Amino acid sequence: MLRTCVVYESKYGTTAEVARAFALVLGPSRMCRPEMFSEDLKSSDLFVIGTPIYNGEVAPSIRRFVETNASWLREKPVALFCTCIKLHKGRTYLTELHTFLGDEVPAVAFGGRLRTADLDRDDRNALTFYAKRTGFILQDRDLLDMKAVAAYALALRERLECIDLMPEKELRARADRFLRTHSECVLATGHGRAVRATPVDYLYADGRIYIYSEGGAKFAYLVQNPRASVAIYDHHTSMEDVRGMQLTGGVEVLRPGEPGHEEALALRGLTADEIAAFPADLNVIRITPDETVYLDTSLKKEEYAVRQVLRDRTFSLSPRQQRP
Repeated sequence: MLRTCVVYESKYGTTAEVARAFALVLGPSRMCRPEMFSEDLKSSDLFVIGTPIYNGEVAPSIRRFVETNASWLREKPVALFCTCIKLHKGRTYLTELHTFLGDEVPAVAFGGRLRTADLDRDDRNALTFYAKRTGFILQDRDLLDMKAVAAYALALRERLECIDLMPEKELRARADRFLRTHSECVLATGHGRAVRATPVDYLYADGRIYIYSEGGAKFAYLVQNPRASVAIYDHHTSMEDVRGMQLTGGVEVLRPGEPGHEEALALRGLTADEIAAFPADLNVIRITPDETVYLDTSLKKEEYAVRQVLRDRTFSLSPRQQRP
């Protein structure tokens, strides 16, 4: 499985909070400060390097780390980030690191936090001098947007997923085969702060997931948020035989008399007489995936990443990415 190493420096905790989010989203991962970096971490597949900005400069420990390791870092996928108060100047703060790694390395700035009461004496004096020299107003600020952090981390994950992809035709065939040979899943729905996961039976046909239900609390979320995820997996005895799939896509709830409902029931082999004998209306949840994540540790033997992803904005099982 592709691994990420997050190297960061943080004095008051803001950059550490951002680094933690990156480590979680880009997992499996390790996060460490520069002085804790070890030789075994050089085998990681992606490096994210984060620094706070003090007095317009990156942290000295991060500068030393990048300069010392630039020769092999230039051979790896690397992304840079900083946390700062002057967000409009954000990316320019990282210019110095680009001189070691190359201008093509992606870089992003996130808003930082400033709590004047937390500053030690040296930092307070330095910032006071900086404020007098530049007109900066020394006051408490909180510019950190964790939604922006999560979005950027997901974008990096998508980039990482382009490594060791299986050819589209083969991956699509495996995804179809996996879905056709299973019949139980966990349906995840949500709206606002409410979430729900429901074990259900499903039918897979024509690139779609069909779930049949007389009703229930899960529909309260679906009528408000017509998107859902489905998780399907095999039982495993070790980390060497893990296999599962997660599909996410748009949801249509088909009621009796609505277009597609009769055809969906026919896929299940239900006759008109059987339907008439039901004590209540039978609804159909039809999910059209736009993202399919297939996890199979046996793919290592074929020299593919164990996590393969299919994405398609036209709602069919075909990927946007191609193996380079």
